[in-house]
Amino acid sequence: MSSDPYLNDDGVSPRFLVVDSRVPADIRQMLDEADGCLNMAFGMGGTACARKAVDVILETENAAADDYAASLLTLSEKHPAVAPALFQILGMLGQGNQPLSTESLKALIVTVKAIVYEIYVLGAERIERLMYVHQLVESLKREPAESSRS
Repeated sequence: MSSDPYLNDDGVSPRFLVVDSRVPADIRQMLDEADGCLNMAFGMGGTACARKAVDVILETENAAADDYAASLLTLSEKHPAVAPALFQILGMLGQGNQPLSTESLKALIVTVKAIVYEIYVLGAERIERLMYVHQLVESLKREPAESSRS
């Protein structure tokens, strides 16, 4: 078995597991620390860092509330493109004071990475694509007026 806890059977990690530079630095740092703790079998530290990453996401996205479930609901409503199953996993693993087992910690870290990939990478790319298409459509609207003046 590989030393990388995220490799598939074919030896390739999914793209979202490498935290993109578009993800806010505070979240990236918490995920890096959670990964480091996981790799060194520091369950308490890894769990705390992964859960802190969730808290930072909630704060960054203005979704933090007194109730954790309400916070997740607000975040899911703000980002409907993120699969509801990912928020369900956060609901199960993302709160509490007890350290998670190695496999549960890995599941939490992967879930958080999937969520930040959806929000900060795919969301940004989606907006970029829509703006590009919008600009093309706008240029089409101007073309007939410009050609009629010639």
